[in-house]
This record gives sequence, C-alpha cells and structure tokens, in this order.
Amino acid sequence: MSDFIRMIYQLVQDMIDLARFRVRPLTEYHYPGWQIMSVVTLIGLFAAASASDIQASVPARIVFFVMLKWLELSLMSWFFNWWMRQGENWDGEGEILPLLVASSGINLLAPLLSWFPDGVAQLLAIGMSAYGVLVLVQALSLATGARRGHVIGGVLLFLPMAVACYLVAITFAVQVDWIALADK
Repeated sequence: MSDFIRMIYQLVQDMIDLARFRVRPLTEYHYPGWQIMSVVTLIGLFAAASASDIQASVPARIVFFVMLKWLELSLMSWFFNWWMRQGENWDGEGEILPLLVASSGINLLAPLLSWFPDGVAQLLAIGMSAYGVLVLVQALSLATGARRGHVIGGVLLFLPMAVACYLVAITFAVQVDWIALADK
C-alpha cells in the first residue's frame, strides 16, 4: 500500500473510530496539512451543495461555506487550545486542530440527508449535530485527559462565539441578497 493511501486510510479510520467513541491520546492525531485542508474544504463543499436556501451562484456558495467552515474550525481550535489549558486539565502536548477535524468527520454524511423528505431530513440533521457534539466532547475529554465537565463547559462557552460567527455570515448573505427574509 502506498504512503498516500495509508495516510488517507488512517484519517478515515480515525474518523470512524471517533464516531464510535474510540479515542486515542491527542499526540497520536497528526495528519499532513493537505489532509486537514482537504477534509475541511470537503465539509464546506458538502454544506454548500445541501444549502438550498442560499440563492447565490455555485462558486459563490462554495467559497462562502468553505470559508465559513474554516472560520469555525479556526475559532474552535484557538478557543479549545486556550480552554483546555485552564485549570490544569491539559498539559498542551499535541495539537487540537487535527482532532477537531477528525471528530467532525460525521459532517461528511450530510449529503445523505437529501435522500429523505424535508421533515425527516431536518430531524436527522438535528440528531447528527447533537451526535457530533457528543463525539467532540468525548474526543476532547479522552484525548487530552481533561474532565468531561470541563470540556462540556468549554463547548457551552464556545457556543456564543459560534452563534456570532453564523450571525455575521447570515447577515452578509442577507445583505448580498443570497437569503431573502420573509415579509412581515
């Protein structure tokens, strides 16, 4: 097996393991930069493809969602690098970004939601999001050795940043007429 295939296989295997709550120490999650960039970009592409409410050209929609995903993961990485060091929960060994990318692998299943009727797809999307948060909490807790309560507190503290990020993105989309607001 070539090194290229082995590297891709390792990342996919890590995503599957994390989705099954099988977590290794943080130092074991390293991937080449091109893999991290590819996965984040692919998640953004999938989000763009499934966003029927955005009335933008395909290239604009792709750029919008890829940049939004990069912004979200950059903020998460920065925040959790800081948060996990608070209260002597993590010694700082290893990198958080590769773990965040691998634990967000569940988002690669989003295109499958288009196979379901709208109401069912929305319920499944909510369930998939909740499951993604559970995977993230478990991964950060076990990989860093931090207390689960500390990680949950970090997720709750990060929530206003995530909401602000999405509000800015939606405001931008409304201002460039990609999203039409309903008349009152």
